[in-house]
Amino acid sequence: MRFASDKIAPQPAPVCYSCFWQGYDPKFRHDLIDFYRQYQTSDPLVMADVRYVLWRASDNPSCDVRAAYRDLATHDPDLYRRLAASAILAFSGPECGQSGTRDMRRASSLAVKAGLKAESAVLDHMTDHGYQPQFGDVNIATSILVPLSAKTLVLGETALQIPPGTRIGTQVDRVGRDWLSYQMRWDLTEKPLPISAMLDYHEGALVRRIAGFTPVEVYPLFGSVVARHGDKWYGLDDTGVFRFEILGDKMQYPTTHAAGRYGWIEDTHGISALVPQAIERHAQVVVGCGDSVGKAKAEFYLAQKGINVLFPGDRYEDLLLGYQAPGVLLGTAPVRKIGNNAVIGGQPVKFALSEPIVVEDTKALFPVQYYDAPARYFRRLHQFVPLNLDYVEVDAPNQIGRVLAQAGQRRATVVAVRVATEPEYKDLKDWLQASAQHRAILFHSGLYPYAQPLFSEFPQRVTFGDLHPRFE
Repeated sequence: MRFASDKIAPQPAPVCYSCFWQGYDPKFRHDLIDFYRQYQTSDPLVMADVRYVLWRASDNPSCDVRAAYRDLATHDPDLYRRLAASAILAFSGPECGQSGTRDMRRASSLAVKAGLKAESAVLDHMTDHGYQPQFGDVNIATSILVPLSAKTLVLGETALQIPPGTRIGTQVDRVGRDWLSYQMRWDLTEKPLPISAMLDYHEGALVRRIAGFTPVEVYPLFGSVVARHGDKWYGLDDTGVFRFEILGDKMQYPTTHAAGRYGWIEDTHGISALVPQAIERHAQVVVGCGDSVGKAKAEFYLAQKGINVLFPGDRYEDLLLGYQAPGVLLGTAPVRKIGNNAVIGGQPVKFALSEPIVVEDTKALFPVQYYDAPARYFRRLHQFVPLNLDYVEVDAPNQIGRVLAQAGQRRATVVAVRVATEPEYKDLKDWLQASAQHRAILFHSGLYPYAQPLFSEFPQRVTFGDLHPRFE
């Protein structure tokens, strides 16, 4: 679309914000509205964002909130906060009868000062009526070589050492703040996020654990420029090409602003929204969600640049099995302190290629679908090497007993499972304690508080879905 003059006819938002709430209990939506109606903070940027949460959640437009962003874009002393306010003004303008042209140009200028070259160039191009965004794809290069004489499989050798001073770039969601869980304290500055301000669950818990073992600099990467191609949205790479698919519900966040075929995601979620800033802001490690094809492609793209990526939401890591790139990619994995470093991974466990492995699977939809992560990994690995696999389907949480029962019937001593709840943790722990021969491989478990205890309690027998398995 063209941002041509200041005043235009109001245009409908190209995103169905109310669609976000489909599938949620109406009471939850009501409670969220009630909470944010009473929410107070001295930070005007956060308060303006809260007003947008109320707008989108209650379907009650309030274009006068733009005045707060206007003041921030002009007077806030922090460069990144001025950039955020300017971009929000630009992308929210058409819905409120303002073209956003001047704000878009200001945002482009501020992005240059922030060192965000790809974002700056694209923001500038968006003011040109003739601009045609470029879209591309990423082919994940993989290779797994299995010696003809191989008898065993070793998983868990891959490790990443994080020394003091490491720069870590993260998604905003579930690390810096989380509007859906009422966590809105972070001020969106360019300063490193202190450990006390990091959220204590999901990706936030992983980053806190790392920061608790070694002093690191953590930067939530906010403000992702996206473009629509067909009915899908894509995030940028560092050259100005839109390559990485963004899931639709992230476009429906109340703090995401879109006009025509372009948008700005403030509360970034997923590696697919982080690529250009991770490169431009010199992140050595990136932490975010990996639960989509687009996110897996973004992980590989960053690994090609030598950037390491941690994604405890690892449902799609099967796409990366045997990836060929210098950066280290790790999904669910142990995190511990060795010397002055935090170390991720590095917990090898050996398996005979002939021994039965009972693998958890599901055909259920959201939110149960993540239980297919073990099966996705082993189906992919089985394409490279013959394995003795037995798949067991679950259709709800807390059915790990089905997998363990099948292991008993098969006299199998290896299971590949997801552990997301306390009952699942207790059941697997009891099974591991029942025999010193029992071993477990964890998938999509790193988001929850039960994987790390299992890794530490059974360091010789619990490991993870290594993307570079070794064969002997």
